Amino acid sequence: EGEEGEEASMEVDDGAEEEGQEDAEEAKEEAEEGGKEAPEEELEPPRVELTPEEQQKWFRPSGGVSDLTASTMSQYFGGFSVPDEAEGFDEIRFEWQDAATSREYLRNWVLDKKRTSRIENLQPGSWFQEKIREWTKAFSEWQAKQKSYKAALAQKQKEKEAAKQKKEEAEGETEHKDEDDEGDDDMSSADVDIYAVADVADVGNGVPLFKEFGVEDWALLQLRFELYTLQLAFRKDVDDPERIGIADAHLGFYYTKYFKKTLTPKHFGVATNIELTRLVKDAVSWDDENGVLATPLTEEIEDIAHFMKLTEENRRERQRRIDAGDETARLKFSPLALQTTTISKAAAAAPGSSIRPGGSSWAGTGTPKQWTRPA
Repeated sequence: EGEEGEEASMEVDDGAEEEGQEDAEEAKEEAEEGGKEAPEEELEPPRVELTPEEQQKWFRPSGGVSDLTASTMSQYFGGFSVPDEAEGFDEIRFEWQDAATSREYLRNWVLDKKRTSRIENLQPGSWFQEKIREWTKAFSEWQAKQKSYKAALAQKQKEKEAAKQKKEEAEGETEHKDEDDEGDDDMSSADVDIYAVADVADVGNGVPLFKEFGVEDWALLQLRFELYTLQLAFRKDVDDPERIGIADAHLGFYYTKYFKKTLTPKHFGVATNIELTRLVKDAVSWDDENGVLATPLTEEIEDIAHFMKLTEENRRERQRRIDAGDETARLKFSPLALQTTTISKAAAAAPGSSIRPGGSSWAGTGTPKQWTRPA
């Protein structure tokens, strides 16, 4: 009986073990079918350590996504401000930085934006319109004067050659020195003191200061006037001391807006705007501190003939270098370097119609200034 009892107990234990294994297998299958996994040991989440540079940042980078278009931002960012109790708020709390620091941050952001963004709706004002009309008239008259002078000089030379030949034939001399040659009323431009000239179209005996000008000289003369006038007209039209000038990246944009043509450095034999301005460095330059177009001239140029004098001075220096054997002084311009400036009829008819950007000066609080077109 004892042996029979042990065998019965062993059979019960074996059966229970088998049932347990079957239950475990069924549970495993059910877990796999249900997509469940056995719970894993919970791990401590990783800790992020910021670099010193990251610790100085208070705003997460936007990743290039903006909730405003570039034109809208350009028009209104000058009026951005930090909320103020005077605007009717019951309470204003600054969670990260205090009010003074927040306002300083926004002010610096606006100033930087003014230096780096362009004004889409800016239009040339009355001062520019007046200057460009004066320039267009004078430039055309100067070119006509040179043409007529050269034609008259050629005709005079032709008549002298004919008279000389006739005299030689009459006297039968093949080697006769014509005394009239010594009395030539033409004069070398090198004999004229450039800055003592009162009338660049007539430095004496009807000789123009620019009688030796080639296409390159006319192109440089025009470039001097245009870039000088552009940087000055921009400041006048914007009328905002915080917009200190035109950045290199926006020079082409404003040049087209004001002169209705494209500024192409390669037409002048150079690759960049920086190299282009070096050709006329006596009229315009770049402000190294702020990176904007400026001028080395200390006073505003009223007489546009001054640009003619600068160009003639530069031509003489270049010619001296060429005569000394310096071939690098020769200019290689495309004919497209000399393009006519076109002013729209609407702008000419309404010289005072300039649209100024909103929020022209920093106020810190309140709404941006509203500019309206003059009646």
